[in-house]
Amino acid sequence: MKRKRWPLLALLVVLAVTGGVFYFKDVTFLQLKNMDRPKTVQVRIHPAETFSIFYVHSIYGVPVIEEFQAIEGALALKGVRTKSPGVMEYYGFDDVKEFHPMDQKLGAIFIMRRGMGEGQGLIVRGQKIYLSEIGEKGDRIQLRVGSIPLGKYLYSRMVEKEFWR
Repeated sequence: MKRKRWPLLALLVVLAVTGGVFYFKDVTFLQLKNMDRPKTVQVRIHPAETFSIFYVHSIYGVPVIEEFQAIEGALALKGVRTKSPGVMEYYGFDDVKEFHPMDQKLGAIFIMRRGMGEGQGLIVRGQKIYLSEIGEKGDRIQLRVGSIPLGKYLYSRMVEKEFWR
């Protein structure tokens, strides 16, 4: 009689541990949401992973890359990359290095406007997501960092068919 309980007990323990992992293990993500139209893109990231926003500077017309990291549910600006002395001066940098490290915590939400030109977007693990995929010129795009339980993430990918990259 006792031998028949071991498989059942083992199965219950495995189910409890698996359920705990699905409930207590969080998935960190970035969400690009168009505030003016119903379009959203979500990208799973690792908690300490860096990602970048790239754009063409509106005054100087040269490329700029801002590097970020999601830290404790907030966005932190980790540095600015540019070759333009004018942009370096605009940001208040005194030297002419191509990368200027920073450590500025911004909060969990960052709002940007889709520019009139092309060449704006997000880079995560080498993958580029252009703001033109999410909105029209002039639209407000919200970048947000968040986390959800692993089980909810898997459910939204498989059942709800939310748009994840």
